[in-house]
Amino acid sequence: MRKKSEVRRQAIIDVAAEIFNEIGFDRTSMAEISSRLGGSKATLYSYFSSKEEIFLEVMRRQAKTQFETRFALLMQDQQLNAAETRATLSLFANQYLNLVLAPEIIVVRRLMIYHAEHSNLGCMYYDNGPKRGNQIIADFMARAMASSVLREADPALAAIQFRSLIEVEWGEPRLLGAMAPVSPEQVAQGVERALDAFYCIYGK
Repeated sequence: MRKKSEVRRQAIIDVAAEIFNEIGFDRTSMAEISSRLGGSKATLYSYFSSKEEIFLEVMRRQAKTQFETRFALLMQDQQLNAAETRATLSLFANQYLNLVLAPEIIVVRRLMIYHAEHSNLGCMYYDNGPKRGNQIIADFMARAMASSVLREADPALAAIQFRSLIEVEWGEPRLLGAMAPVSPEQVAQGVERALDAFYCIYGK
């Protein structure tokens, strides 16, 4: 029975993804999803409490592998030295930034911001994405501080400031449509500028 439930849940996610891509989040309804799926809205609500929850799961599954691969770079549990720390942060920042600046991710972020005021979609997205990412970065910062590679400070604050520094040059203009897509070469140059600024604060 459990296997059937998982199959049905996946079918809902697959159908919803098709509809979101076809007509967008706003025009998609639970009725449309249940109609396309073949079944009642009551059955649909037994798996998901809202359209927002389905959308979040669709986005999470689509981005899961891409983001997890990048954050895995920071999750190696080993003693860090200065060269390894900077190299790892640079590699992570380049891969992470190229992903968050990708057109499909920009679309998702815009959608989250738009709906954050009148739904819990933004909070759900934050808890399952940026918040978890910040914790992984903070854990890396804590290891670097324990290895005396970075100066002792609040790892959580260092993580937030690190992400802010690497995103600030390109992130907001791209999110607002004020800048054309950025090349990997531009990203790499921006990452080095951001790391220089970060090390002015936390370097030893």
